[in-house]
Amino acid sequence: MAFNLRTFDEVLAALRATNPRGALKTGQGEHYDAQAAYSFVAIDEWSSDPPTPTLYRMGNPFGHSDKVFSDPRVLVDYANFGGAVATWNANGEGRWCADPAGNWIIVDVELVQEQAEQDPDYFEGDPGAYVYIVFALWRLSDGYAAAVWTPDDTDTLARLMGLSAWPTEGWQQTTVWYGE
Repeated sequence: MAFNLRTFDEVLAALRATNPRGALKTGQGEHYDAQAAYSFVAIDEWSSDPPTPTLYRMGNPFGHSDKVFSDPRVLVDYANFGGAVATWNANGEGRWCADPAGNWIIVDVELVQEQAEQDPDYFEGDPGAYVYIVFALWRLSDGYAAAVWTPDDTDTLARLMGLSAWPTEGWQQTTVWYGE
């Protein structure tokens, strides 16, 4: 699968092209390493319908760990994006894949808030109790980008990441823990 290394401005233009009439919102993105966040939905607010598809310009993910591009647990630990994910203290099961050259990593996972696991009746209908989400991190020619995305729009995410298509091979099972 081909990976096209691009600038953040090129990725941002690709995001704008997905919704030419939409108002692209910007913000900080509730992440210590995020330099900026972009979404067609309100940023820096707790989502009532998580996840909120959001593109982030990141600082240096290697400041978190040198395994952030090769270990799904490390990526999810790094991917603490607050309101875009709209859950906390959640266990997850899913799948992940990464570029062997270390250019990108994707984690496709269903998160279940710990409290919802303990008392599912109490949390029934709570939008943050069960979140099916895709986390992605990839290299740019001028830095790094990350995304919180919906699993029903992976073709768009693949285009943003510079992939020729959504990966169909190389997926492995994983369990993760997401903390807020």
